[in-house]
Amino acid sequence: METYKLIITTNDRYLGAGTDATVCVKITGVTGNDTKWTELDHFFRDDFERGKAELYTVENEGTSVGEPVVVQLKLTGILESDGWLCDDVIVEYNGHRYEFPVFDWIEGGEVAVTRGVATLPQNVTNPRCREFRSKEVENNLKKFEWQPPAVSDKELSWGVNRYMNAAHYFELPSILRRTQGKLESMAGSGLTVALNAGKNLFKNLFSNLKTLDDYRELYSKTGFGDPEFIADWKTDKEFGRQVLTGISPLAFERCTKLPDGCDVTNEHVCSLLAAGKTLESELKAGKIYIADYSHTYDVERNDIPGSDKKFVCADCVAIFYVNPQGDFLPIAIQLCPNDEETIHTPLGNEHDWLLAKMYFRASVRSTHEWIYHYLQTHAASETFCIAMFRNLPRNHPMYKLLRQHVRTAPAINTDARLLLVPNGSLANKSNHLNAPSSVRKSYKTFHLNQLDIPACLKRKGLDDPNLLPNFHYRDDALDVWNAMEQYVANVVNHHYTCDKDVEEDYELQSFMFDAAHEGFGWQDNDLRGFPDKLNTRDELIHMATIIIFASTAQHAAVNFGQMETYRFIPNAPGSMILPPHKRGEADERRVMDSLPGVVVSSILISFSFALSEYAKDEIFLGDVPDRLFTDPKVIEMQVNFKQELNKLQSKFEERNKKLKYPYTYLLPDKIPISIAI
Repeated sequence: METYKLIITTNDRYLGAGTDATVCVKITGVTGNDTKWTELDHFFRDDFERGKAELYTVENEGTSVGEPVVVQLKLTGILESDGWLCDDVIVEYNGHRYEFPVFDWIEGGEVAVTRGVATLPQNVTNPRCREFRSKEVENNLKKFEWQPPAVSDKELSWGVNRYMNAAHYFELPSILRRTQGKLESMAGSGLTVALNAGKNLFKNLFSNLKTLDDYRELYSKTGFGDPEFIADWKTDKEFGRQVLTGISPLAFERCTKLPDGCDVTNEHVCSLLAAGKTLESELKAGKIYIADYSHTYDVERNDIPGSDKKFVCADCVAIFYVNPQGDFLPIAIQLCPNDEETIHTPLGNEHDWLLAKMYFRASVRSTHEWIYHYLQTHAASETFCIAMFRNLPRNHPMYKLLRQHVRTAPAINTDARLLLVPNGSLANKSNHLNAPSSVRKSYKTFHLNQLDIPACLKRKGLDDPNLLPNFHYRDDALDVWNAMEQYVANVVNHHYTCDKDVEEDYELQSFMFDAAHEGFGWQDNDLRGFPDKLNTRDELIHMATIIIFASTAQHAAVNFGQMETYRFIPNAPGSMILPPHKRGEADERRVMDSLPGVVVSSILISFSFALSEYAKDEIFLGDVPDRLFTDPKVIEMQVNFKQELNKLQSKFEERNKKLKYPYTYLLPDKIPISIAI
């Protein structure tokens, strides 16, 4: 007789993780033989309760099974439909312990789990393991379906990358749903959006916004204090800081030649430059930077609520200068292309200049929300997520590496496609740029190199700290990227001994082909730089680093500062009412009349709050919630990665002590391991 002792752990982070159904197990051994299905039950005791680890015995009296290589699990009985979230199964046999990481829901059929050490498909020699692995991928292709191809631009999925086929959250496969802590946080933040908007409206609906300071009441009456920069928000130095190290840090670039439609000349700005310098000389010296939003000219504008007019978005260009003291300062803003009279500088009257900065910040806000935030992190992460779950079995090393970083994106994105992005959503209608129109236009030129942060910084001319000092996003992002890339390289090189291993990994190649062709290039066959095949370990390391960084650090950089940056509406309006002004047209009344009113402002503030909240059970970069890797060498790599992040944490915190406004968005202990909000 062969005896197997099983320690089975039920997950503790998800509602409904436990089950009252009957759990059955079958063990497959190295011989290729199986035990019989065995019911696991302790008499007069609730088995498989949430968060519990319990011991069971399986005995085999028939043909020898031997050392376990596969554990199969299924639910039976009248409560068979009652799903169960199993973390892992540890099997003790002949004095040895074998780990079988599950970390998945058992529901609606049998689940076969191979031993925990990650293996490449071409290296699996056991016929039964190959059989179970192939069936797992076959089932996943049906379980994780792409959104059906859109047939017209009336569908939200038209002209963008593909995502999970789920009309709402509860249609998602269970493994893509939220933990209890995240559910509670989402319910709280969603309720807060409604309550805050309601409170603001009821408290302020019958009062007029007569001064800029009155906008502070829209958040102060609901319990929020001022943003830390409130005393400086009008200054050019603070305006420059929010462009340089704010929540849209890749929305500008070094300027070597002014673009067509920009009429700024040396005469406009020469007195704002260092003594003896000209615009032309500083362009050559790499001291001039530009944020160009003239590309928004053909993006649809949303209707102003209660009006037959549309919001105004200035197709503006802002010019910045790094002065000899290292300050990053605005020196000119042109609000309308090819219209010299809409060029404003700090030399003009204060209202002209202040209002010009508001138009610019309004353009920044909408573009940031729909492009740098939604498209380049949320949407991209989900495409990789679905392709991964479809093509990589749970025992694949890249599944184990990537899963925790991409798994949560479909849940928040499914909600976003109902509540934030559609034409009729409050979040969309309160911004001047229409979300579907904005995302679709940007997706036409979307490219992998926008997610490759070191390459992106270099391409934009933002990589030289001597030319561009105090760019804390760049410095911190590159440090985190390098630590992440080293960790990924260690894991990849441990499992792939040579480039041939990458080429022959047909599951990996299917993953990349599916992501490129069905995910990103499904509509126009433009793969947008995403490779459909990987040939070397270096290519795999690079691709995995891009996926993880976009889903972790980059999202943190562009997301969690929204409430701080956006709650004082004059600092960054999401929409403007009046057409852009020409020189000499602005006064205090024109400024106030150009800004959104109570209703729109309240909605903007409420959604900024909801999108800036961490979950109650948030897990941060370097922590490992699910023990998918069981190899001690890989676990050591994970520990080393966490230690490197701790060093970066100390480095960034030491730097921040010297800053008036610390840059905290890329502190490792503020970077969630995935996109969940």
